Formats: sequence, structure tokens, C-alpha cells
Amino acid sequence: MLIRFASTLLIVLLSACASNKPAIQDSAELGPDGQPLVQPLPEGFEDEYRNGLSLMEDQKFEDARQHWADMSVVYGQYPGVWTNLGLAYYQTGNYEEAAASYEKVEEIDPTFCPVHALSGITYRELGRFDDAQASYYAAIDCEPDEGRHYYNLGILLDLYRNDLESALEFYRKARRLMPEDEKLNIWVIDLARRVGVDEADPESIDEWYDSLKEPVQPVSEASEAIGSPQSAADVGVGESVSQDGGAGGEGAVATESTEDSSDVSDDTPQSEGDRESGGEI
Repeated sequence: MLIRFASTLLIVLLSACASNKPAIQDSAELGPDGQPLVQPLPEGFEDEYRNGLSLMEDQKFEDARQHWADMSVVYGQYPGVWTNLGLAYYQTGNYEEAAASYEKVEEIDPTFCPVHALSGITYRELGRFDDAQASYYAAIDCEPDEGRHYYNLGILLDLYRNDLESALEFYRKARRLMPEDEKLNIWVIDLARRVGVDEADPESIDEWYDSLKEPVQPVSEASEAIGSPQSAADVGVGESVSQDGGAGGEGAVATESTEDSSDVSDDTPQSEGDRESGGEI
């Protein structure tokens, strides 16, 4: 029996750039060049943020939910606050509330990458498969070299949409980006046999993978600054529950695939989608 575990994020951490404190762009205040001015985070914000992360790391999810809810009243312009509120709701099984929190993030800043993978997992729990699929595609657009997004989308297409050919494509891509994950190789072989195609990756996968290595156009200084009220906390996402799954370091989040390496603790739900390979819900 082959089991698919969808990868999810646990905690979005505030990360500082080198020795500088995180900053935000206030779109209401523009400089002479028409670009948003960079402002420091409010006094006490980082301490409150980290206190919330500690509650999540200690798996005190009810307390964390109240903490992030309180922060959202005072610091509602920060997408990281709403994202962690959604995570706390998710951890306590309140999927509708989690989805509403993530939708709030997308209202504040549609470019806030970490929320897309999280909302995809939550929509999947709610049976909102179209929304889940759209969220995973948005996550891929944001982070095209992040393997867990292809991984999760493959699971959705395989087990919940019965689109085996598309699922195989995304498993192949996830395998390229997560070569240490042995089960992906098993899944690709299994699905290729069921679909009736060669187990070896086609040339299109090589071309896609090579395209990820192409140099990216430099972005402007303003766009490199951390967020705006729309992206108040610079965050990163990790991958596995074991290595990326808790609040163990900066810029981390957990997944359910237990494979990747970032600083997070082991407290995410490890099987957001535990299903037999090819099974239907």
C-alpha cells in the first residue's frame, strides 16, 4: 500500500535580514521616487510575534489561537499574524476559520507566498478542491523551485481529482527538487505503470528543470524590502515536519512530508492527507 502525505506548513517565522531589523513598506507613504517608504516594525511587535511562535512550538494551540487573534486586532496589517492565526485554527481542527484567516492574508497581500501552500492544505480538508488546486498553483508561481508545492499538487490531482497524468508530471517535478525523498521515486514508478508511460522522465521535465536554473532578472531595491503593510514580516517556508515543522528558527514552516531541512520543530500534523495511492475520497 502506497501512502501519500500532503505537506503543510506549521509556523511562519519573522526573519531578520542580516543585522538589520525587519522592516515594512507603508504604501500610504511614498518617497520622492514614488516608491513606498520603509518603516521599522512597531516596538514590541517582534517580542509578541515570537511569544506566539513559542506557543505554537509548545503545541499550546488554543493559547496560540487566542494570542494571534489578539495580535490581529492590534497588528492586523501584518500578513504573518493572520497566517499564524490560520495555522493555530488549523491545528485545532477549525478549518473554516483557518481558511478565513488565510483569505484575510490574501486580501492584505496577494503576493505573500507562504499563505498559498497553507490555504491549499486547508481547502483540501474542506473538500474545496478547485480552491486547493488554485492555491497550489499560486504557491508554485511564488516559489517555482520549492518541491513541496509540486508534491502537494501531485497528491491532490492523484487522490482527489483522479487526474493521474497531471499528477505524474508534478510528482516528477517534485522528485527533481526533492531527490532525497525516496518515496517520490516509488510514486513516480507506480503511477507511470498505471498510466502506461515510461518511468524515465521525459525531455519536457529536463527542460523545465533547466529553466529553473536560469538567472532571474534583478528586482528593484524597493521590491526587495520586506513586504508592505501587505507583507509585514519576511517569512520563509520549510518543508518537513521533522526538519521544517515547527518554530525552531527563522523563516521556517512545517510540512507533512517529513523530508526537508529548515528550522522547525515536529509539531505539524504529519498526515494532512493520508490515503492509499490512487484511492478516491
